[in-house]
Amino acid sequence: MATPPTTPVGELVLSKTLNGHTGWIWDVTLSPNGEILASVSNDMMIRLWNAGTGLQRGAAKDNGHSSWVRAVRFSPMGRLLATASDDMSVRISDANTGFTYRMLKGHTGKVRAVEFAPDGRTVASASDDYTVRLWNASSGALLKTFTGHLGWVRAVAFSPDGKIIASTSDDHSVRLWDAATGNQLHQMNGHSASSRAVCFSPDGKLVASGSLDKTVHIWDTASGALLHVLDHSGPLRLMAFSGDGRWMASAADDLTIRVWDTSFACVRVVTGYSGWVRAIKLSHDGHLVVYTSDDMTIKIWS
Repeated sequence: MATPPTTPVGELVLSKTLNGHTGWIWDVTLSPNGEILASVSNDMMIRLWNAGTGLQRGAAKDNGHSSWVRAVRFSPMGRLLATASDDMSVRISDANTGFTYRMLKGHTGKVRAVEFAPDGRTVASASDDYTVRLWNASSGALLKTFTGHLGWVRAVAFSPDGKIIASTSDDHSVRLWDAATGNQLHQMNGHSASSRAVCFSPDGKLVASGSLDKTVHIWDTASGALLHVLDHSGPLRLMAFSGDGRWMASAADDLTIRVWDTSFACVRVVTGYSGWVRAIKLSHDGHLVVYTSDDMTIKIWS
């Protein structure tokens, strides 16, 4: 088990505060080129921001959700947004106009998470109905329903090649699914509380999961074996790898972000920010830009 240092070695500085939402912000995501932020809220609106200046891009978009919007993701080309809502639907919208191209209906519970496949052709969604569903992003057709979880499904992620979907759940498990067949490949048990976040390493060989049990687990994608357990002193919020795979950052509700190297030794502990971490941009040199919100504003730290 990797033991992080007890003394923080870096602090973030607040650079911008973004105002505009009139409800609690649930999710913030970066466009593929890193230039645009999208945010969603209890106000059921999508807002786009210039990630560099913090200025809002155009008017807020209403893409038709009838309840709180929990999650938002850009398509790989950055032209579309997928949003997930308590109204049990996923919507595919034009990122610039907010026009809804497709409404994906079939879940019987709140939709907590959504992700585009790397090729942009499909969308995966995770719901309180204990399922992960795979949709055709163009037609809106339901392609697969992945069943097996015994609790709300909290997060989904595609492997870099798009062949595997990872999901985490209140049943404590992390599961890997074959995106083509719908078959479960691995059920990874080890967390002692709800698993809330998941991501793949850039080469697809590793899966990182974060839990309310205050740990990040690193798993082998091929075998499902547990390789490392990384400690925080608070529930995990999210993890992110740098594009070259040299670093992984993990953010927890203990108001620390820990940066880990390829051997998963903690090389840096970052503090000095406030709010829940909604997104992290981690560059190849280990530089962090962090986006937080625990109210109706977005704060950018670097």
